[in-house]
Amino acid sequence: MQGSAVLFPSQPVEQGARIQLTVPIPVVVEAKSSFAPTILHQDDHFLVLAKPTGLLMHGNRLGDTRPSVASWLEQNFSGDLPSKQGPERPGIVHRLDKETSGVCVVALTEPACQDLMAQFANRTIVKEYSALVVGVPRFESDWIESRLHPEPRRPDRVRVTQKSDSKTRDAATYWEILERFPEAAWLKIIPRTGRKHQIRVHLASEGLPIMGDPIYRGRRGNELVLSGGVRPRRTLLHASSLQFKNPSTEKKETFVAPLPEDFQNVLNLLRQSSS
Repeated sequence: MQGSAVLFPSQPVEQGARIQLTVPIPVVVEAKSSFAPTILHQDDHFLVLAKPTGLLMHGNRLGDTRPSVASWLEQNFSGDLPSKQGPERPGIVHRLDKETSGVCVVALTEPACQDLMAQFANRTIVKEYSALVVGVPRFESDWIESRLHPEPRRPDRVRVTQKSDSKTRDAATYWEILERFPEAAWLKIIPRTGRKHQIRVHLASEGLPIMGDPIYRGRRGNELVLSGGVRPRRTLLHASSLQFKNPSTEKKETFVAPLPEDFQNVLNLLRQSSS
């Protein structure tokens, strides 16, 4: 119909039809915006950033205008960023979930991109996370080694499984207690593998769902009302540090992102309620 929007990819096109396309303009991440990442390290080869919660690592497709680390890189760094993972992922070598805050590394050159991607693939990069979970752990530390499988009807989610077919992936997560509370705990987490939603689904499967997680809530849920009626507004998972070999010097370096304010506030409330 003349003048109507095309809503389906199977829309037939008749001879003589005119198609008008409006190219979406990406959202600019202002320097002082809460979405702007903080630069922890910068050289000619790579950046280490503290990603704020709510910021995507990259869009899901070309033309995705939502603010992301990838679009921020394109806005702030001239030249051809490496796009080994696709044109919508310039400089991206790994990912954090949108709500997960913390340290991430991005490549500025093709050699650095290949080097960092190889380190992730070979599992030589050490990743450490912090999480606030609902529940009382039985042990001081433990390994969770449960394979993961995509949810059949919800491909954006995963679940633990006993199966070992080609659709499943091995996954291993180590955790230890940093601090105990009457109904919760602050955990340090070191994943050996880097699967989609691995930490979130692994902890929930052990009865320790992460506070604020809207998807992996565990059998008893993950709601915990804090002092003053405060409830976490996002998944309280934070990428605390990354240790990897510097692509230019080949020396191992560790980069740390401090706890964000919202995470620290909930931690303080837990301490107050248990004192």
